[in-house]
Amino acid sequence: MSKIRACSIDFSSHGDIKRLQDELLAELTHHVSTSSPYYKRIFRQNSLTPGDIKGVDGLLRLPFTTREDLQQFNWDLLATPRHSVREIVSTTGTTGEPAFIAMTESDIERLAYNEQRSFTYTGAKEGDLFHLAVTGDNLFIAGAAYYRGLIRLGAAVARVGPQNTIRHFDLIEKLRPSAIVAVPSFMLHMARTALELKIDPKDLNLKKAVLIGESIRDASLKSNSLGELVEEAFGDICYSTYGITEGQVSFCECGQKAGLHSHPDLVIAEVVDEDGTPLDDGQTGELVLTTLQTEGMPLIRYKTGDITFKITQGCQCGRNSLRIGPIVGRKKQRLKIKGVTLYPKTIENAICKLKDVVNYQIEATTGENHSDRLILRVGSTRTDKAFRDGVIDHLRAKARVTPEIVIEAPEELNKRLFEGGSRKAVVFKDMRNREK
Repeated sequence: MSKIRACSIDFSSHGDIKRLQDELLAELTHHVSTSSPYYKRIFRQNSLTPGDIKGVDGLLRLPFTTREDLQQFNWDLLATPRHSVREIVSTTGTTGEPAFIAMTESDIERLAYNEQRSFTYTGAKEGDLFHLAVTGDNLFIAGAAYYRGLIRLGAAVARVGPQNTIRHFDLIEKLRPSAIVAVPSFMLHMARTALELKIDPKDLNLKKAVLIGESIRDASLKSNSLGELVEEAFGDICYSTYGITEGQVSFCECGQKAGLHSHPDLVIAEVVDEDGTPLDDGQTGELVLTTLQTEGMPLIRYKTGDITFKITQGCQCGRNSLRIGPIVGRKKQRLKIKGVTLYPKTIENAICKLKDVVNYQIEATTGENHSDRLILRVGSTRTDKAFRDGVIDHLRAKARVTPEIVIEAPEELNKRLFEGGSRKAVVFKDMRNREK
């Protein structure tokens, strides 16, 4: 087993960061070209050897690895003997068949180190008690990552997982955690339940909320509608994150709230346009990741499908690690409705502020002339015309679209959100591919 090379590279100069990445990339290309059946073929098909990849700039000589490649050739990407595998996790499968990621003992250590670093960006420290309101089973990498990272940091952890809101309130009251890890929409649900119970969410005395799975910032790096609602309820304690199972890596805000910091000794990040051309700072495109210091299933130029932008200028916190902006949407989820191009997140940010909306699901189907057709299922106890008209007017003003509105009982819609045993709520249901 190789040992993770832990170092405080974030505060180093851009030149020192690049030199370390060049060195780690050389180790990666040698590893995969000799041990991964998939990347052996890639190097051979492109008449390349590891020595041909001269540092980070040489990455452009290698083709992208896509989600479809990972799904089709899943176990061909394994770059270590099967007996070295210690844990298997999987993608959610919300955008296709799930893919499995095999991790060695070294990869698990790397995962913990990654999260330890991310939590320190939020000011977390030894002695903090974190309330983990995320699942730690069902092949879900994040729950295990947060747990291991916090333990490595020296913090205490209460692994609560998905429970009803009353159970969360009860444990928070008894254990008095200083921080919570949760999905933003769940935090919003907690806030609304608290008000029904005549509880002020601020009285829970949480000092930090590390929010996962959904963005709470917009492209200007300000709080979006969801972020505003959570911060209004709990205070200015929120930190946004981005994580991806395939890369076994996460990005996290620091106290400046000026973009999500990468870990340059663990990942090389690019942002590319539709043609695969690397983009400059601030230009929106697809996030591409190359994993460093991975043994089991390393990835080279992996197209995540997530749309964002990069920031290479140093942060006011003193770190020079590359940052990315919020994820504005997924490439495959892009919609075009009567000439308006948008992502489902635009609709989500518009509807989450509406009073009396308990939950929702966006469905995309193929309409006339092969255009996209939207159905917005709204979970609410209100079914009157005034409520329906209010939803339509709000979406027309905020998202510039008018989907078909279907109002359902919140408990029935919740079944749709977790249909098929999904471990994450399927807020956007894309039916377009099924119809082709």
